[in-house]
Amino acid sequence: MNKTVRAAASTGGRSNRIENFAYAIKFVLIGVFMISLLIMVIAFFDRDNSDEANIGIFDATGFNEGWKMNYNGEVYDVTLPYSVDAESGDEVIISNILPPNVSNGMNLMVRASMEDAVIYVDGRVREEYSTNSVRGMGYYIPSAYVVVPIDQHDAGKEIAVHLTIKTKGSINAITIGHGNNGWFGIIRRGLPVSVISLVVFVSGILIALAAVLIGRRYNTKSAAYLGILVTDVTMWMFSESVIRQLIFSRPSLSQYFSYITLELIGPLTCMYFDEVQHRIYHKRYIAIEAICLFQVILNMILAMTHVADLYVTLPICHVLVAVCAIMIIICIISDVRTGRVRLYYINTLGGIFFIAISFFELWRFYFDEFVIFGAYVCIGLIGLMIATVLQTIYDVFAEFKAHERQRTEMMNNTIETIAGAIDARDEYTGGHSERVGMYAQLLAREVASEYDLTDEDVLRIHYIGLVHDIGKIGVADGVLNKAGKLTNEEYSLMKRHTDIGYELMSSMGSEIEGVLDGVRSHHERFDGSGYPDGLAGEDIPLVARILCIADSYDAMTSNRVYRKRLTNEEVQNELARCSGSQFDPKLVQAFVKLLERGDLHENTVEGMAVDNTGKVTRSALLESRLQSDLLEGIKIIHPSHIRMLCYIIKLMEKKGENYQVVFAGPADAQMTGTELSSFIKKMSNTVSAKAGVHDLTLRYTDRLSIAALYNRTVEEAQVFATDLVENCPGISIEII
Repeated sequence: MNKTVRAAASTGGRSNRIENFAYAIKFVLIGVFMISLLIMVIAFFDRDNSDEANIGIFDATGFNEGWKMNYNGEVYDVTLPYSVDAESGDEVIISNILPPNVSNGMNLMVRASMEDAVIYVDGRVREEYSTNSVRGMGYYIPSAYVVVPIDQHDAGKEIAVHLTIKTKGSINAITIGHGNNGWFGIIRRGLPVSVISLVVFVSGILIALAAVLIGRRYNTKSAAYLGILVTDVTMWMFSESVIRQLIFSRPSLSQYFSYITLELIGPLTCMYFDEVQHRIYHKRYIAIEAICLFQVILNMILAMTHVADLYVTLPICHVLVAVCAIMIIICIISDVRTGRVRLYYINTLGGIFFIAISFFELWRFYFDEFVIFGAYVCIGLIGLMIATVLQTIYDVFAEFKAHERQRTEMMNNTIETIAGAIDARDEYTGGHSERVGMYAQLLAREVASEYDLTDEDVLRIHYIGLVHDIGKIGVADGVLNKAGKLTNEEYSLMKRHTDIGYELMSSMGSEIEGVLDGVRSHHERFDGSGYPDGLAGEDIPLVARILCIADSYDAMTSNRVYRKRLTNEEVQNELARCSGSQFDPKLVQAFVKLLERGDLHENTVEGMAVDNTGKVTRSALLESRLQSDLLEGIKIIHPSHIRMLCYIIKLMEKKGENYQVVFAGPADAQMTGTELSSFIKKMSNTVSAKAGVHDLTLRYTDRLSIAALYNRTVEEAQVFATDLVENCPGISIEII
């Protein structure tokens, strides 16, 4: 395998490794989710609840008056519920006298909100729910209702509840009554949310299964991830349900799948939105998913080894979920501004509905004392599911109706993107590949009758022209953009771009007939002295002979890092001189006729790219400035950064948007040393402070900075310049 092939294989290998890493993350995340689902099933069916919180046989009457609270040696009269300002680890004792009408078969119900609770009747322990009383429990135990059986012998006796505060210091209301009637009100309040959660839970599973089944033919990954996300959220809601002790035979296990499912909400949401947003922000989401996965696994290990309870590491989960949410919001806002949101606007509407309903739920949670948390979240999830299903159906039908059109457009867009990426790496005046494609198309049409070229052939030659230099992606920047004559070794490396391009297009399995010939052979010479294969005459494919002339013409009429463009007369002379040696004589004759008739002319002004109106583009002006300064030996701090800025501006110009480019530097050309350093620092801070969120600021030389102002008019750029002068006296401004 030669070096070119190895380079191409290496590039493809890196891409494959990234995708393999992404799939591994998703596989492990879903695996962790399945583990939490398994724990939930065990919690539901495992009937061994001998050391769990006793749920008794029901109660209904409030027993909240006349309580004494002993805290820090002081006794207070309190009415339950009550919140005490206590520190974690503090012990609070509340005591009262059981009513005289206590009879056999009654129960007293106490809710422990993560505190250890030991209930004494007549000085003896009657019930205990604490870290020590439940096997395998960490320091922070899940909230639970503790039912204390009492009978007629307990009437008038003292009851004391010893609480070890661990979180908020909340002392909940206590009920007392016959049998297990105390559960009735709790069930009545919690059952609607539980039923809705169950419906959403089942719907999530069905959506995920349906997406997997039809995903073999259509892209339904977003629906599949939504199904997993919905299932995960509803599992968390089950774990937080006030009646979880009645749902699960082992409610203590609910704390584990509660924390796991909560920690998975962030990465699962990212996986969902990554697909919804057509993986535009794929690398961002991969990064945050990897971080979340590491956090989930680490927290589980810490909990299992009793180093840190899941509750202790929960704030990290909250932070990462917030980071995930912020990233998603930023990506949506970015897509709104760029218009990409139209690709998933139904999902966006569902997301807005879900966010709005969730905010309403949050408002009720904070301001409604008797809120049952979760009902509106379920409604929001239902809305999001409906939106996703509708979006999926819409996308499937759109894909079915316009498959061929989309495939063609995708191919064209891919080629144009490749052409733009090639031009971004090369210091040639912007749009080189586009112009070569245009010139090649005009020449092909001129000779179409002689060579039996159809309209489709002519259009195909245009697209081949766009990617003819794709191999330059594999050429080192120092060789590609060297400001001067290449050494023999560098020239040898430069010539390999045809081989690299050939291998790249071969591995891509291009469907464009002739693309491999055009990419590989456009530097072959008619006399056989070209490269890479030394072909001669008509052994050189026609498309390559056409591209050779189009490529050379654009090179002659464009500025280079080592020389200015040739005059029209010099171009004509060069074409005539190289006819029969470098170029096919028949094609040169046809090309010259196009020039003489005015049907073909350089799409540049003084070697600089122009827009549709014939006006020099701002990206070309900046490129010309960069090239001129490099030729003059001016030290540019980061030429590659400036070329990247040129490429960004080109992209915006294609969309009909623009940048105003402002150069800023000291007016005093004699300023040096400490004075210059101080001024540059102040100037840079001023420029950065005045720049907007979408503006770009770069250092150009040790004396000059650039501010690229996004979508500003000339007048707005002048106002910007005026502000700089006012805030940084002694500054010199140039707007191009």
